[in-house]
Amino acid sequence: MDFLDRFEPQAVIRHFVNICNIPHPSGHEEGVREYVRKCADEHGHDYHIDEGGNIIVYVKASPGCEGVAPYMIQAHMDMVPAKEEGSTHDFLKDPISLRLVDDHYLYANGTTLGADNAVGMMYMLTLMEDDTVIHPPLELLFTTREEVGLQGIREVDFSKISSRRMMNMDCGEPGVMCVSTAGAAQCLVKLPLTEEALCGSLFKLSVSGLLGGHGGLLIDSGRLSAVSAVGRILCAMARETSYNIIDAHCPRFSGIPTDMQVLLALPQDGVEKAQLACDRVAKELCAEYADPEKDLTVKLSALDESADKPAGMLTADCSLALARLLYLIPFGVTRRDFREKETVLCSNNTVEVFCRDGFAQMEMMVRSPLDTVKQDVVDRIEMLAGLCGAQMILLDSFAGWPYRGDSPMQRLCRETYRELTGKELVIEKENACAETGPILGAIPDMDCIATAPYSKGAHTPKEHLDLETVGPFWEFLKLLLKKMCDSADDRI
Repeated sequence: MDFLDRFEPQAVIRHFVNICNIPHPSGHEEGVREYVRKCADEHGHDYHIDEGGNIIVYVKASPGCEGVAPYMIQAHMDMVPAKEEGSTHDFLKDPISLRLVDDHYLYANGTTLGADNAVGMMYMLTLMEDDTVIHPPLELLFTTREEVGLQGIREVDFSKISSRRMMNMDCGEPGVMCVSTAGAAQCLVKLPLTEEALCGSLFKLSVSGLLGGHGGLLIDSGRLSAVSAVGRILCAMARETSYNIIDAHCPRFSGIPTDMQVLLALPQDGVEKAQLACDRVAKELCAEYADPEKDLTVKLSALDESADKPAGMLTADCSLALARLLYLIPFGVTRRDFREKETVLCSNNTVEVFCRDGFAQMEMMVRSPLDTVKQDVVDRIEMLAGLCGAQMILLDSFAGWPYRGDSPMQRLCRETYRELTGKELVIEKENACAETGPILGAIPDMDCIATAPYSKGAHTPKEHLDLETVGPFWEFLKLLLKKMCDSADDRI
């Protein structure tokens, strides 16, 4: 990696490259954990590995800082294994192949880079070996399976953590400090299906070409969900004619759904009415979402009569109940912070729809930093499901990280950044889930901040790290730790 030699600090860059050479998709973090463990052993640090595979490394304070309160830094060891179409990369065996773009952006060749979250681990590993950094006692928490529902962090034995202040170093950008993230409730709505013998002509309703995007961070971007669009079209059609749904399918999206299909049977005298209703709503949607969804496509097309036909279809009442659920279950921002109108306080996004085993099933994610606000939306979805003859099952739920206005850590970070750059830190409250939520759920008085060097495009082959921000962030981190040791008051 000769092209990386000119970037500083070399110790940090070296750890990033070493991590890229170790396969570590979610659920397969053992190689990275062994790398962390060996580094701890080589430098005489104690550590604890729990049943979930998480590892906490305890770094003793710098001489003279032994009486300072401990500080926790946290990052996750797994990465999202996404690759370009046609790539033969094996995430269980192959190292990440690196390339430099525009002289300072580090990309992978055809895959995710894994900056999410190697950017955090590389600094934590450097702190384990650099004796020149002045710091309080450190508790360095490396977690597993963050990218598959924050699983590892919820298996941490928090009795092993004594810190009451911390930094999460998931992906970010320079000059930005996150001070709040969402918790989430994963809900499954199940509608019992009642069927009858097939009759009528077969048609396929499809919505496609939507922009999609992160189901939390981009939920307020004005984008359309394919699920909501299909529900709106079906309900409009129901006002004009009867129909029977045969199947409904929205493939699982981690973000906002970009396409969905419904197979349905129409009576002969209802075909024209259904087509007119579909065309009308399609025009409405194209006008309402003209800017973000310029590639929106809505089609109601007859199926080839020679194709194999299903044996049955849903009854008219069951079809209407499913259409109403698709339309009425909320999508997007359900509540904003009344003090900061641009801040999302709660949202919901349906991530999958399918018919299987006698049920139409819809899975969704409700996000909010406040448990009470999140629960309010969950309760509403449960009531709505009941009114449509369905039931809601809570599959998972974890706490969020509410904003804390009196945070000493936030104040110290602002002071440190201002001293280094002469500028003010930008404050963000994210409608995305992070491991800070479960940490705050276990240790409510933990004083958190989250920041990292510049990296973008996480979870896609477009992921990249700006190497020119690695050094400045290291200087910020070193000064922050030193100021903790210098402070003689109770602010931190």
